[in-house]
Amino acid sequence: MLKIISKKNSRIKSYFFLSVNVLVWGAALIIVKPIFDFTTPSRYLLYRFFFAAIFSLPLLFHYWPKVKNKLGTIIAISTLELIGTSLALFLLYTGLEITSAIEASFITTTTPIFIVLGGIIFLKEKEEKHEWIGLCIAFLGTALLTALPIILNGNSIHGLSLKGNLLIIGQNIATATYLILAKKHYKKLPKLFVTAISFYVGIISFFFLSLWELNFSISKLASAIQIDFSNTYVWIAVLYMAIFGSIIGLTAYIKGQDGIEASEASLFNYLSPLIYVPLGIILLKEDIHYLQFVALGLIFLGVYVAEIRVKKRR
Repeated sequence: MLKIISKKNSRIKSYFFLSVNVLVWGAALIIVKPIFDFTTPSRYLLYRFFFAAIFSLPLLFHYWPKVKNKLGTIIAISTLELIGTSLALFLLYTGLEITSAIEASFITTTTPIFIVLGGIIFLKEKEEKHEWIGLCIAFLGTALLTALPIILNGNSIHGLSLKGNLLIIGQNIATATYLILAKKHYKKLPKLFVTAISFYVGIISFFFLSLWELNFSISKLASAIQIDFSNTYVWIAVLYMAIFGSIIGLTAYIKGQDGIEASEASLFNYLSPLIYVPLGIILLKEDIHYLQFVALGLIFLGVYVAEIRVKKRR
């Protein structure tokens, strides 16, 4: 009886933490989008990781004494984080700069589909017929979302960009690759320690990208930073993502995975439209088209078909 109660409490905690994660990450792109009226994706990410690194110092000090082979571990983490942090986020926010925040959020919702496909290709995971059907349906929805700028040809929705959409698909691929590699190489490492190290990888990466944008002029970068932080919204977006997006959101995600199955936890990702759609309409006054909901419906249907088959098989 006590085991049943304990298991139930564990599930409730997981649902709470994953709900916090959905709320925080679901709002992320809507909150960040306006910052690109004042700064670039590289500088925004530099600021975000600078503050996240400061706030995460207690995590670093807590886990550092427990890490064996420190140099080798740092090199391994840094190599993977160049994919999962530097490349993926650069593609995501460069895409977000030129497409609508709602459209970008819709496309990032499809990331788990790319993870499944990556598992099939690289980990030789076996899928049954119904799972393949679900995957194909979900990819049809993803393709429809990505191609909307061509289909609508500038009508109905202002601010859509095929290039921006493709960059965000690139982010999905980079994230899926990273998570597949991380599953293998991070097995014995504390996830919060990896997160803390990723912030420093982000600082270095986006510092050099910010310099590159300004022809490697330190004086121009210093001037640009001063101008950026004279705007209140830059502070709001950067601190939101440094504290809520990078630390609270990720911690909630990791904690939420503990008490329930990974497949069940992944379904929470599909609740994020409940956050970003109304926020995008209310805060950014963005337009929405019925084809976006058709695409999202196809994605949800595909996931449902695949997931039902998994449950039957178990």
